[in-house]
Amino acid sequence: MRPGRRWLPLVLVALAGQALALWFGLRHEWFSSILQTESVAAALFVVALVGLWRYRGPAAGMLVVAGAILLQLAALGAGPSSSDDVYRYVWDGKVQLAGVDPYRYPPSAPELDRLRGDTLFYPARPGCPWRLPDRRCSRVNRPDVHTIYPPVAEGAFTLARLGSLGRSDGPFPLQMLAALGVVAVSVLLVRRARSRGDPAWWPALWAWCPVTAVELANNGHIDWLAALLTAGGLIACAVRRPLLAGGLVGAAIATKLYPALVLPAMLRRHPARVLAAAAGVVGLSYLPHMLAVGTEVIGYLPGYLKEEDYTSGGRFLLLSRVLPHALLTPAAALILLAVAAWAAWRAEPDRPEYAALVLVGVALLVSTPSYSWYAVELLVLVAMTGRLEWLPLVVAPTVANLGASSFGDGVAYRTSCYAVALAWVLAGVLSRAAVTRRASAAAGRPVVTTPS
Repeated sequence: MRPGRRWLPLVLVALAGQALALWFGLRHEWFSSILQTESVAAALFVVALVGLWRYRGPAAGMLVVAGAILLQLAALGAGPSSSDDVYRYVWDGKVQLAGVDPYRYPPSAPELDRLRGDTLFYPARPGCPWRLPDRRCSRVNRPDVHTIYPPVAEGAFTLARLGSLGRSDGPFPLQMLAALGVVAVSVLLVRRARSRGDPAWWPALWAWCPVTAVELANNGHIDWLAALLTAGGLIACAVRRPLLAGGLVGAAIATKLYPALVLPAMLRRHPARVLAAAAGVVGLSYLPHMLAVGTEVIGYLPGYLKEEDYTSGGRFLLLSRVLPHALLTPAAALILLAVAAWAAWRAEPDRPEYAALVLVGVALLVSTPSYSWYAVELLVLVAMTGRLEWLPLVVAPTVANLGASSFGDGVAYRTSCYAVALAWVLAGVLSRAAVTRRASAAAGRPVVTTPS
């Protein structure tokens, strides 16, 4: 047996252990909380990743995809563990197939009474998560407000509904679609790594990370589609196909909005074409809904930003430790604009994913979101670049969200989670830069660094 292949049993055992931890943990049979489940799965993920790093077998790419399939299957079938967003997805798909624009009415509207079934809306009982005016319980979150999701996401909800032949008001069709999406991203990243000569453990960062299993196959979040389209757009940009690149990122923006962060990294070559394609796709996706309902297409977005304290500045946990409250929102905007300008000026045209990683990572550090699925976009960029120093920032929202209830001061705890991630990122970036300088000096070459 070749030396590298001795690590294959470790990889297989760690993957099997992670699959078992997810299967039983998400069904509340082994651990007392989802955070414990994800912590055990994360430890096994690290072991599997180390084993793959040492493995030198020819089938590494196939192993990455097989592991992705195994972990997604382990997360399927259990009820959503830490989010009820998928029920809103189910409802929006059902409304659209009934011929109603999803932005026209909130779920509680009397005009939609005929669509409400017992799976999503049931008689009142103790512990009811959301209530309708008629006092029934609603699994659909915020039933009194219009949907927040952009048109491409709405199309995916309808597709999942069609896949169930319109008969399922449960989350499984959307969970299955998300699992297939994770595998599709894994295949895309493996093929890209093979064509560029990158290590196989890079795409495994995406394929085997517990975040993709829990937030996508289990919670069913649509962020998998934003990640798939973003990765495709960055790859198209690197191979000099600006219209395709802009169109794919435009579709990603029309899925979850935040992929707009990667656009500045794609503007070093053919910026007009990239921007025109992105704007065109976003505009065309919104056009039929705007013609139908006008400004209601904005949905609950302003209310959500207010609810999450972004308009008041209260959500910027790290910035609030160094700046007065009145300056938080302007400072956040200035930081993001400065990093976007840097990316537009300095991103490498053939490797835009490195600058995109910095943009999305800084945005997470500035906005410090309370929900873990927002880190999915960063995770796919970490897998495209192999920049391990950013991985703790992928995990930070999960730890902050699921662990805050165990601490008396939840704000201090969440801030600490992001502070630790920031320290790790800075240490990694500085260490990588120092290694690059030493290597260049030893070789007698000028120092050239890629964005971290």
